[in-house]
Amino acid sequence: MSRYAGHVTSGGPSEVRELRDLVIRKCSVGEFDNNAYLLTCRATGEQLLIDAAADAPRLQAFVAEGTGALSGIVTTHRHSDHVRALVELAAWSGASTASGPTTLLRCRWPPTEPWSTATGW
Repeated sequence: MSRYAGHVTSGGPSEVRELRDLVIRKCSVGEFDNNAYLLTCRATGEQLLIDAAADAPRLQAFVAEGTGALSGIVTTHRHSDHVRALVELAAWSGASTASGPTTLLRCRWPPTEPWSTATGW
């Protein structure tokens, strides 16, 4: 088992936490230092990405750190700095996407660029 410190920096290496049934990876992407998480089931190899924030190439490499395939992408909330790579990652991977009802109803697809502190987008 690897020692997990939990700290990551944007563009830096991922952190890995290995559990009996699950591997949890964490990386940071983009200028807002957003965390993304990759959950890998040890039994099936299926993977779930949490927050396709920014920097699709880095997130594709992140997915490759596991099994290389992506089954699903979950968006935790509607700020554009948490969804900028969502459309590209979903198209690239063919993964299903999920979000809470508030996020779904209030997101603009594709997200507005650049992120605005005035509008939350």
